[in-house]
Amino acid sequence: MLVPYFRSSSYNAWDYCQIQYFFVYNLGIQQPTGLKANLGTITHKVLECLALCKMNLDKSKKEYTDNELGIIKFKNLYTDKFVENILFKSFKFYSESDENNSYSDTEYEFCEKMVDAAITYNDGEFDPRNRMILQPEQHFDITIEEPWALFDIDGKKEYLSIKGTIDLITKTDDKTIEVIDWKSGRRLDWATGEVKTFEKLMNDPQLLLYYYAISK
Repeated sequence: MLVPYFRSSSYNAWDYCQIQYFFVYNLGIQQPTGLKANLGTITHKVLECLALCKMNLDKSKKEYTDNELGIIKFKNLYTDKFVENILFKSFKFYSESDENNSYSDTEYEFCEKMVDAAITYNDGEFDPRNRMILQPEQHFDITIEEPWALFDIDGKKEYLSIKGTIDLITKTDDKTIEVIDWKSGRRLDWATGEVKTFEKLMNDPQLLLYYYAISK
């Protein structure tokens, strides 16, 4: 089985089931997205929009065009009403685009609860509006030019690469940047069912990938 690159999701898929990895990442057969995953996407979109609004506001802009939600004006960025409006738009877009799952007030309230948890935790420490935003949704595609990462494809030498998208990169001070990854699910390793303790997070594949990417 050829593995020319990996990202955190493919690494986890391989760790969980190599046949699933083969179907998804070699054959391109995607599984339907579950309801909980889509609720995470809705929540994530709200936080992404808040970050983009803050970044554009810092550049003295008054609006930006979101690929999914359209034109967003952020005159009232720091109000609860603004957050509610973005959540409504995000929920409407993704629920109406999903043909495999049903949505109700219960699902909306779950997303509302997750957004509120993210922006109010520790007096708003992780609210994007309170941050100096460097880049939301930062994509990376990095070739690992090390001897151990070199392999052969039909007589042609190639290097292993890593790919991914970092939810949010912020600047803390002149010497520090911080990577934030939004999670709305349970704090579990879904391959093993184990709780992700602080010690386990120190060796978490996704966090290590992000650390390597951000150092580059």
